[in-house]
Amino acid sequence: MESERNEALRTRMKPNVSELLGSRETMFKELSNEFEQWLILIHREQMKKWQEEIKELRLVDASNEEASALLNNARFLLQNPIFDS
Repeated sequence: MESERNEALRTRMKPNVSELLGSRETMFKELSNEFEQWLILIHREQMKKWQEEIKELRLVDASNEEASALLNNARFLLQNPIFDS
């Protein structure tokens, strides 16, 4: 009698357990997809930020190269004065 009740209970619970497992799997997949999309978004934003920083650094580098060339020319002129006669 007890085993029959247990078997009946198992029979009734089996679909519920299967449904819970299925919904858990679906929820996990959805969360996994959302997390992946979130990571992709963060990566894109970071890449965009780095690209802007690289552009700014290239501008600073070009400016520094110009200043260095001017200073080298000035140093050369100071070390090698030109005398007009």
